[in-house]
Amino acid sequence: MASTISNMKVTNPIKGLVSKRRKRYTKDGFNLDLTYIKENLIAMGFPADRLEGVYRNHIDDVVKFLEAKHKDHYKIYNLCSERKYDVSKFQQRVAYYPFDDHNPPKIEVIRPFCDDVHEWLCQDTCNVAAVHCKAGKGRTGVMVCCYLIHARQFPTANEALNFYGVMRTTDTKGVTIPSQRRYVNYYATLVQEDLDYKPVSVVIKEIRFEPLPTFFNGTQGSVQFVISEGNKKVLASEYEVRKGLTSVQIKLESCPPVQGDIKIDFFSKQKMIRKEKMFHFWFNTFFVRDEVLPDRSSMVGSCRSSGENGNSEQQNDTMPERSLSCEERPQSNSNSSHNHKPRASSLINLEMEPKLLMLRIDKCDLDDAHKDKTNKIFPPDFRVSVTMCRVGEDAVSGLWKRHSSSDTGDLTKDLVVARETPSESSEADSTDSSTAEEEDEDGWESVEGEVGQYRLLSDSEYLSERLYES
Repeated sequence: MASTISNMKVTNPIKGLVSKRRKRYTKDGFNLDLTYIKENLIAMGFPADRLEGVYRNHIDDVVKFLEAKHKDHYKIYNLCSERKYDVSKFQQRVAYYPFDDHNPPKIEVIRPFCDDVHEWLCQDTCNVAAVHCKAGKGRTGVMVCCYLIHARQFPTANEALNFYGVMRTTDTKGVTIPSQRRYVNYYATLVQEDLDYKPVSVVIKEIRFEPLPTFFNGTQGSVQFVISEGNKKVLASEYEVRKGLTSVQIKLESCPPVQGDIKIDFFSKQKMIRKEKMFHFWFNTFFVRDEVLPDRSSMVGSCRSSGENGNSEQQNDTMPERSLSCEERPQSNSNSSHNHKPRASSLINLEMEPKLLMLRIDKCDLDDAHKDKTNKIFPPDFRVSVTMCRVGEDAVSGLWKRHSSSDTGDLTKDLVVARETPSESSEADSTDSSTAEEEDEDGWESVEGEVGQYRLLSDSEYLSERLYES
C-alpha cells in the first residue's frame, strides 16, 4: 500500500513543489528527487516512508530505482544527523557521516568520507555512491564537492561548487550557505597544499563589526553574542551600543581558548523589543593565518599575509581561490586554475613567537546577513573582524605539514573516471524563525547565498596601538 501511495500521479505535483529548483529523475517510470552529478556519483533527497514519502522520495521507490539501475553496486551515504531509516532495505550498504542542517560538517569528517567514497568507487567500475541529506542539496553538495576535489576532478572549490550547482539545480545555485561553502574551500586548501589537519588552539581577543546595522539607527541597545566550539557553548556576553556609534568593538578579557570548528552567533536587543538574531558564521581555527604585526617604530599596526584564509589581498603570490558566491561566479569557464601555485612554502616560515591573527568576513559571507540583498538591514560594506592569537604549542610550532599519506597522491590514476552526464544551533536559533524558513533544505524555499571571504584588514585605525595593550 505504501508503495502504491508513493507512486500515485496525484503526488507528483507535490513532489515537484517540495523539490523546487532541484533537478529530478523522471525517466523509466520514476519520479525522484535525484540527480547524477557524475555517472557514478548521485545526489538525492532523503528516502522517507509513510506520509513523508508522499512528498519526498519514498524509500521503496529509491530501492526499486537502485536495484533496477545498479543492483549490487550501490552504496548510500546518509548525512542527516536528525534521522535514520531501515538500512536493511539497502542491503546494509549505508554509511553514516552526520552533521546538522544549515551547518558545515566537522572538518575532521570530510577526509574519511572522501576516502570511503573513493575506496567504494575504485572497487568496481560499476559501483555508484548515492549521497543524501534531507533535501539533498546543501549538506549533500558540500560533501559531493569535497569528494570531487579529493578525487582531483576539480582543482578548486569554485569549480567544484559551480559544477555541482549546474548539475543539481535548475538555477545553478547548489550550495548557498556561506559557512558551508567556506568549508569546501577549507578542504580544497588541504588537498591543494597536501596538508595534515590538526586542531589549533586560539584565544579570541577582539570582535569588531562595522558599519552598524539598521537595528541600531538612532537608538540605544546592545549586541549579544555566543561563541561555541562545535556544539559546546564557550562564552556568551553582551555589549552596549550607545547612540552615535558607527561600529562595535568588543574586547574579550576572559575568553577561554577554543579550537577547531567555531561558531559565533550575534543578536540585537533594544529596550522593549525582543532579542533578534542578526547573523552567524562558522570558521576553523587551523585556517586563520593572516598575521597582524605591530610597527614598533610608529606603534601603528600592519598586516602580513600568509594567505591562510584563501583570498587574502596579496599582489605577488598566486593563491587558491576563495569559493566565490553564486552571484560572483564567472560566466564562462577559464583556464586560470591551471596557473595555480600552492602556497605551502609561505606557510611554514612561522616565527617562534605568538602573533595576533586576523579573520575578516564581509557581509556576503555571513550566514543570514548574506540574504539581505537590498541592504535593508546591513550596509553593503558591512564586515566582521575577529582578532585572535594562538596559544600553547600551536603558538610556536609549524602547523602546516604536508600530508604523509601516499594513497591520495595519484587519485586520478586509480579513480574510476566518471563520464559527465559544525552542528546544533545555539540558543538563539529559536528566536530567528525566518532563518529556518529561508534557508530550509526542505525545498520550500530556495535561497541565494555566498561563501566565506577573508581579507587582511588594512585600515590603520583598527590596527592602532590599542590592539597591543597588555
